[in-house]
Amino acid sequence: MFCDMSLMKHSSGEVTKSAGGATINQPKRLLIVDNNEQESGTFGELAQVLGYSVTCTWSGREALAYLAASRFDLLLLDQYVADMYVGDFMERVLRLPDRPRIVVMKTSNWKPIKYAKSLGPCELVEKAHVNSIVETLKKCAPSAFSERR
Repeated sequence: MFCDMSLMKHSSGEVTKSAGGATINQPKRLLIVDNNEQESGTFGELAQVLGYSVTCTWSGREALAYLAASRFDLLLLDQYVADMYVGDFMERVLRLPDRPRIVVMKTSNWKPIKYAKSLGPCELVEKAHVNSIVETLKKCAPSAFSERR
């Protein structure tokens, strides 16, 4: 993991954020999988402003371990996963009993769009359009999480 967004994970699995000495519960959990540390940090900071607790990793294998160990509400996934094929990664995520809502950040010239959509429910957003990603994060409000499947 290369960013933790000032979060603390407790042995109970609860994630909290420190804010001026007070601890605030963070029920909306976001996992960002992106090999670009600067971009994932930027997306993580934007998500944190919207109230998400954020975990970032560059590794698909590490992301799968996170997803197996605890519940995430949203998965923000780069089209490129450094240590495995993104199609294999998505297939494994879709087999999880409590899978998160999936948003794939793509470039405009990404070829396997049809394949990605065929794997199951996911949303595709242009990675270069930060406003689209922010709007998607806003759209995935707590009420949307309970209705995601």
